[in-house]
Amino acid sequence: MPITRRLLAALPVRTPLPPPRARGTARSIVWIYALPFALLYMLLTVASAWPGAQRAASGATTAAATASDPAVMRGAALWLLLSVPVWLLLGMAERAPSVGLKRMAPRQLAAASCAVFCLAEAPMFLLGTAFEVLRAHSPAVAAHSGSNAGSTLLGGVFASVAAGVSEEIVVLVLPALAVWRFAPRATGARQRRLGTAALLLVLVAARLSYHLEYGLAIVSLVPWSAVSVLLYLRTRAILPLMIAHAAYDIALIPVNRVGAQHGFAAATALFAALAALVLAGALLAGRTPRRVAAVPGEGGACGGGVPAAVDTDSPIDRVPLPARTRPAGPEHSEPLSS
Repeated sequence: MPITRRLLAALPVRTPLPPPRARGTARSIVWIYALPFALLYMLLTVASAWPGAQRAASGATTAAATASDPAVMRGAALWLLLSVPVWLLLGMAERAPSVGLKRMAPRQLAAASCAVFCLAEAPMFLLGTAFEVLRAHSPAVAAHSGSNAGSTLLGGVFASVAAGVSEEIVVLVLPALAVWRFAPRATGARQRRLGTAALLLVLVAARLSYHLEYGLAIVSLVPWSAVSVLLYLRTRAILPLMIAHAAYDIALIPVNRVGAQHGFAAATALFAALAALVLAGALLAGRTPRRVAAVPGEGGACGGGVPAAVDTDSPIDRVPLPARTRPAGPEHSEPLSS
């Protein structure tokens, strides 16, 4: 698919994993302090989703109420307080590219973020839309499909940003780095496919574990979770995934409000318009100048001749799938949210 190739070409090229800053005991100490933060994050997010998961499993789901701004912002602040220290601690033992902070120009970052939005987030909305149609025509499916508490505009924006940052740190940066450092053979040349598949399943399960309150509607989140993992393994750049995740959740705030006031079709049309703008931004910002290479011919140091254009956006110039290889919280106002 040409558009998919162009979107993948907008992503940064994966570079080799640099050596760590700290080794031996110093690195072990950093991991000893980082892991409890991540484990506590997972414990609390799964615990917050568990009551909704039980209602969905028993077929007793109810309409979600709107949470107050203070409650939403307290929850979002807690997710950040548990996840950002993990990132900072890992940064003490690792160089920036190892923890997802790849150096990117602003235009490249914007193009990559838009590409991730189109590849991972927008398809999730389409699947969620299809599931909403199914739920509207099936009382049994509706009874086993939950939703999360809604919030006001301010609380929704703050929680969306917190989700975009915190989830990617805990379920992508930390576990991927652990595999690359401590189990490189698992995703090495010999076991590339098996190791990558196993890592993919574990990370997808970890992300879905704190979205269990959605019940059957969680199926629409599976492709998003898997594609997010593959994109991070391909690029080792976490900022585009954080930005795309937060932007998607923020975009759902007006989309869900339009749906509540004007109907399902109006909400879908609004998101389609937003997604079209993001796609245009990815294709335009992701374009790179065509460089000119000399074709051997007459004269000149390189033989002169007619210059030939080389398309630097070609997928051939991109690194293939590498050999090495959200908190359930108040930000999700509708089942369509990640």
